[in-house]
Amino acid sequence: MSLTIQTTDLRRRVRDVLERVRVKREIFIVKSYNTPQAVILPYEEYENYQTWQAVQQKRAAWLGELHRIAEQVSDYAALSDEDAQKLINEAAKQ
Repeated sequence: MSLTIQTTDLRRRVRDVLERVRVKREIFIVKSYNTPQAVILPYEEYENYQTWQAVQQKRAAWLGELHRIAEQVSDYAALSDEDAQKLINEAAKQ
């Protein structure tokens, strides 16, 4: 569960907030004029988020590659028998 703190309160209580984050593992959402601006969380949680984000980026790259391959396969599936035979003959010459 996260707690909310206004920027004005954070300025006055920064040491207390950081201690609660470090020791009690609490998470604070920092708001300014009731609009979320930032999150203060334990460093280990930030590291976990960074790892998760890297995995998501790799996953997105893999999915992009799979989509590209699927498009190529679907292009070949629409080939006529004659065009397919031409491609086979060209590949055999190489």
